[in-house]
Amino acid sequence: MAVKHSLLKNNRVITLVMINITIVVLMSTIKPVTFFTVSNFSGIFTSLAFDMLLSVGMTLVLMLGGVDLSIGAVVAMSSIISATIARTYPAPIAVAAGLAMGALIGFINGFLVSKAKLAPFIATLGIQTFVRGVCYVKTAGYLISGLPPSFLNISRGKLFGIPILVIISLSIMFVMGFLLSRLKVFRQMYLTGTSFKAAYISGIPADRVKITGYIICSTLAGLTGVLMASRYGMGNAQYGGGFEMRAIAAAVIGGAVMAGGEGNIFGTALGVFIVAVVNNVFIMFNGSPEWQYAISGIMLVIALYIDTLRSKRAMQKGLL
Repeated sequence: MAVKHSLLKNNRVITLVMINITIVVLMSTIKPVTFFTVSNFSGIFTSLAFDMLLSVGMTLVLMLGGVDLSIGAVVAMSSIISATIARTYPAPIAVAAGLAMGALIGFINGFLVSKAKLAPFIATLGIQTFVRGVCYVKTAGYLISGLPPSFLNISRGKLFGIPILVIISLSIMFVMGFLLSRLKVFRQMYLTGTSFKAAYISGIPADRVKITGYIICSTLAGLTGVLMASRYGMGNAQYGGGFEMRAIAAAVIGGAVMAGGEGNIFGTALGVFIVAVVNNVFIMFNGSPEWQYAISGIMLVIALYIDTLRSKRAMQKGLL
């Protein structure tokens, strides 16, 4: 059964690679002057850097059979905290504060889901509402600006001509993809998501594993908030709006299932690229940038529908 599941994951990755190649080749043929350019692809990778971090974290939570609707609010809160501290203290302290805030909210989410036994949707939606409200109270409608160059250069700098923002995002994606197959706690997430009871009986500390997943997810959201504050030069209570839907869409397209037990970081990365390229294509055909949220929603519905069909076929063939 494990071999068959592995084959299914590999097939998903291969399919996503082919879809990405098809879109790129097709658009390069239709709009070679505007699409297939260094500046356009630089823009695509820069724009998907934030989604990449959030989608990687969301993949872990979905593997656990949960969902985290608070990551957008965490992005806003971390941007405000890090920007506020950066105006007085050194940049490393501001970054650490933003990450710590994300980890704290992740722990609360994990505790509510694993210990308090609240439904992930309800728990994280409640935390999202609370955190977003605190953001608006904290800023009172103002932007936290006037940040020092040492903090701004975290996201605006380049290394060998590549934006550091992109390097950070891709590096974390590759590291998480590697660790998912190597570290015991990550392997335990698959079994915990497949059957919490079976994981518990097997001696796996299922509650601790769930809390760990939520902490990692929210910490990556905190990092996203720090990088956004650095990139745009301000902390903003409105950052992160709709980000959770794009993260879920990319993770599901990449192979994660809402029921838990499955997930593929590299598949998620390909899903992020698909969402980013489709949004880029839409704008190139004079579509309004504001429609990107609607596009992400449509892609999420399609991905969920395809995943439902795939699960039914697998059950009929005795793979599940």
